[in-house]
Amino acid sequence: MNQYIVDAHVKNGYLTIDKLPINEEMDVKVIVIPKVIFEDLSFLKVRKLTKSIAGNISDDINSDRENG
Repeated sequence: MNQYIVDAHVKNGYLTIDKLPINEEMDVKVIVIPKVIFEDLSFLKVRKLTKSIAGNISDDINSDRENG
């Protein structure tokens, strides 16, 4: 099975993808991942988002930040 990754734009709730090398009619599965520009996030917001991630790595990072 071929996989294609393309950048696209959602406008008024509609997503249009064109110029893919597939048949004109085919069942597909689409995964939408919103783009995040990390430079636009403040350090405090990044830290808050990191704290909400569960797991040992996150706990170690949070502990190091709070004690460092």
